[in-house]
Amino acid sequence: MTETPRDSKDWTVVIEDGCDECGYVPHDPAWTSERLLALPERWERVLRTDDVRERPADGVWSPLEYACHSRDIVRLLRDRVALILNDQKTFDDFDGEREAVEGRYAEADPEIVVEELAELIESTVAVYGRVGETDWGRAGYRTDGRALTIADLSRYLLHDLEHHLADVEG
Repeated sequence: MTETPRDSKDWTVVIEDGCDECGYVPHDPAWTSERLLALPERWERVLRTDDVRERPADGVWSPLEYACHSRDIVRLLRDRVALILNDQKTFDDFDGEREAVEGRYAEADPEIVVEELAELIESTVAVYGRVGETDWGRAGYRTDGRALTIADLSRYLLHDLEHHLADVEG
């Protein structure tokens, strides 16, 4: 397997600034569930292509690897929102590159990834269903001390999934 791409950019800037690369504009977090529910069908189309395992260039993940990363980000951020709602405020560190290697993203079964991604999005929407109007500003903390609100996490999540879909949909 070729080396897992490394990304040192702090992508949390998209929470406030949006993303020039994919065109993401920070959204009203109340729309997160609706927009999330539109994504599994798009991921399914991507994961049913013949070149799903092919990396388009050195240092760039394949569509399958991006889908696995997206699946894991959905799980991670769903769990972080649930932690905040349950008054647990500290998040464990997440190393996406390590997760890609340990999770053997390049060897995953695309059919299983499609199912897992759809199920995780559905369970994430259920967690967002517990978020009340006054909850969007509730925060949790990364180990570096950075506070992230539920609204921040919803923006980060949606950007990540839509950005990676833009990466692989061409």
